[in-house]
Amino acid sequence: MLRKIVKLFKGVKLTAAVIALLILIYFLGLILPQKWMFDTRDLYELWKEKSIFNQFIDFIGFTEIYLSPVTIVLLALFFINLLTVTLHRIPVILKRAYLQGDMPNFSGPVLKGGKEVKILATDRAPSILSGELREFFKKKRWWFHEGKREHTYVAVKHRYSPIGFLFFHLSFFLCLIGGIVLTYTRFSGNLPLTEGQRFEGAMSQFRVISSDPNIMKQLPALSLHLEKVQPVYENEVPTELTAILTIQYEGELSKEIIRINEPVNRGAMSIIAESIGVSPLFIVRGPSGSQIDAAYVSLNVLGGEEDTFQFETDKRFTFAVRFYPDFVRDRGAAATKSIEMKNPAILLTAGKDGKVIYQGVVKLGEYADLGVYSIGFEDVRYWVEFLIIREYGKIPLIAGFILAAIGLIMRLVFFQKRLRIAIEEGKEGTVLYMDGKSEFFQYSFQEELNALADGVEVYIEKSKHDERE
Repeated sequence: MLRKIVKLFKGVKLTAAVIALLILIYFLGLILPQKWMFDTRDLYELWKEKSIFNQFIDFIGFTEIYLSPVTIVLLALFFINLLTVTLHRIPVILKRAYLQGDMPNFSGPVLKGGKEVKILATDRAPSILSGELREFFKKKRWWFHEGKREHTYVAVKHRYSPIGFLFFHLSFFLCLIGGIVLTYTRFSGNLPLTEGQRFEGAMSQFRVISSDPNIMKQLPALSLHLEKVQPVYENEVPTELTAILTIQYEGELSKEIIRINEPVNRGAMSIIAESIGVSPLFIVRGPSGSQIDAAYVSLNVLGGEEDTFQFETDKRFTFAVRFYPDFVRDRGAAATKSIEMKNPAILLTAGKDGKVIYQGVVKLGEYADLGVYSIGFEDVRYWVEFLIIREYGKIPLIAGFILAAIGLIMRLVFFQKRLRIAIEEGKEGTVLYMDGKSEFFQYSFQEELNALADGVEVYIEKSKHDERE
């Protein structure tokens, strides 16, 4: 029974089937909606309720397809199949690298009958000739060793090339382990910070968490302080964003200058500045002028859009805001002269219980009268939204790619070439027979074999000449 299972797992059919199914799974992951694509849980639930098909793919886990039970089973089968094939091949590879097993068993008559055999006659004794062959191939960087029979020898170029097969397959294990660790530990969330604001690890500060880890949920100790944001404009076009950020990672404090899409890495954490907006400071006062509520409100209004907000103290009131960085009036209408923040103002629309109670332009330092309350526009700062990513598994992935490259180079560039050599001693002298085989490019190897045979002959003659002198 065990033999049948082993035979199944080392079979080509199972390998092909598992790989085909994994390709299908990852293709489906590109076309099926995934949970991380939805900004909120409520939006995901609304999408799920739209059709039975949506509910079905959610039920079978295909909205988190890379973590679904089907994917896990297929990855486990791939891992077992790969392990079985690799273990089965190890003895063969070690034998081909001449690290275990007997030396090749052949003789002069066997070589003599070959089509491509090279024959060299000499008057050297076999013992002397074998020494000269050893020296010749050593200089050519060929491994030289006695064969199983007397006066037979093996010469190998790139002896360890077959081990590249093991390196290549080991790289799959490392990539698989790295991919699994990365998938199951990946955290990804969008964190908006206003100038002067700090992040001390509170998950509630994240606007959205797009990827929540299945294991190792606790993030490393990370705190951030956004000190200053400086956008750069040229001809009314934003060309660069510079954010000065103080980062404390696991007790180590540093100050970084972050630019859009230029990540800063700390251990397994990556911090990427993605977008910018403004955070006006709104202060709500009562009839006596006392402060009731105040907050820097992060709004997405830099591009001329309208954004809305509410205060927690009284949710009957809603506020809609348009922002003018350099306020002017153009034919009586609110407009902006430039996109640089020189004369900030807002167009504020306030509603109560669904009715508009105020609409007008409020400049920096001014208040809008809402009846019982008044709301002031006291300050404005920039905010930056950072993408915070925590990933483990990169090291096995990188090591896997490097090992795969090494394995491929060993197998395809430094491929193995083997020579069989036999020496026969007769009445008329000594005869050397030599043939060979290359893993690739056998035709061009014949030219190399001819050159080696000529080189051996020249080397023997040179040795004889040196002895006479």
